[in-house]
Amino acid sequence: MEPTPGKSQTFYRWVDANGRLHVVSSLDSVPHAERAKATVVSLHPEASPTPSSLENVAGWRPDWISFAVGFGVALLLVGLFKVLPNGLRFASRVVLVVGVGVLLTGLYLSAVRGSSGVQGGSVLTSPSALIEDAKAAVEKMNQRQKQQEEERRLIQTEH
Repeated sequence: MEPTPGKSQTFYRWVDANGRLHVVSSLDSVPHAERAKATVVSLHPEASPTPSSLENVAGWRPDWISFAVGFGVALLLVGLFKVLPNGLRFASRVVLVVGVGVLLTGLYLSAVRGSSGVQGGSVLTSPSALIEDAKAAVEKMNQRQKQQEEERRLIQTEH
């Protein structure tokens, strides 16, 4: 039984007189005599990855909007370097361009962080903040996976 993306699914499980575990998708599939012993099992799509999300992790797909923004910023920085007065030393021009690049990078990372649903971010975000967000997401997913494994183990021991 494949999970339906974006929808919760409900299953019914019971153990028959022979000790055999049964799991069905409809209460009508549970024999009338066994319905009192049937328990409801819910599968929530946000708690487990769907096949399509697994494909997205395995196969890299370019984000063309992000690429275009990065390319545009690179052109902007080169243009800025060219427009700065030649009277400034080369090192001063480089420092100014790198400073603007760092500020634009912070703004971009803040936008990325905001698009991932993280609330309370500042106007500028560092790469370490994104890394911490990713670590927290991985920890949350690991906890969900442990919970699911425990539920599976309980179902198997009832069998």
